[in-house]
Amino acid sequence: YFEIHAGSSERKWSSSRDSFFDYEALRSLKVSSEIQCTAAARSDSAVQLVVFNASSGLCAHFRCRLDLRHCRKCRNANKGAQRVWTAGSDCWTTVQHRVSGSVDFYRNWTQYQSEFGEGPDGNYWIGLNSLHALTASGPRKLRILMKAWNDSEHWAEYSSFSVGPESDNYRLSVSGFSSSAGIGDSLARSNGFQFTTKDADHDVQATYNCAERFVSAWWFSNCFDTNPNGEYKDSASAIGGAPNLGILWKYPFDREYSLKKFEMLIF
Repeated sequence: YFEIHAGSSERKWSSSRDSFFDYEALRSLKVSSEIQCTAAARSDSAVQLVVFNASSGLCAHFRCRLDLRHCRKCRNANKGAQRVWTAGSDCWTTVQHRVSGSVDFYRNWTQYQSEFGEGPDGNYWIGLNSLHALTASGPRKLRILMKAWNDSEHWAEYSSFSVGPESDNYRLSVSGFSSSAGIGDSLARSNGFQFTTKDADHDVQATYNCAERFVSAWWFSNCFDTNPNGEYKDSASAIGGAPNLGILWKYPFDREYSLKKFEMLIF
């Protein structure tokens, strides 16, 4: 990497071949070198990715989509066709991802302890053991990305996220909520609770197993305001169906709306 200075702060730019999917174009200008291209970004902290075409002298600046400050995903790193520079080399790790109904998420305790699915680009679960290992040395940031059926995109973030050990049934600790406009805190109800699957009931609902009742597995209380591991619904059945069945985020979508896409990432 090389460095540019923005006031009293130092920005490090790392060369890579990242995908452009997480970014949107901000501006373009003519310069004579890649160093001038990155230096031109020093006055705008929104710039997170820079592209320089040596043959044309065209410099392009990109910012994160959805007004997010830092959006580099590990799963999109080094997947682009051309050389780019990103503001830092750190990235967000995908730990859960729903994009279709091709993977069954109604699984047992042992299966949820381990990784399963199509990999981070597709339907994916990183595993409870990995979630604990990734947060055992200290809480991480959690980002949740959602796409509705009208293709609008939304996000929620938590400044502190950790998952306990197997001996405590992977108890969830999450706090420090912020979000895009209109999105409420649908994860707070799960804070402090243990993980439940269809064959391992650790929720506090006295009359039934939440995972079994709602075809899922999650940090259920009695039961939930979000259900990311619920049954995937296609466009014909995602809206206005039976309540609590599907990939839910209650605030503001309520309980009869199953989201088109859902992704959880930690940093």
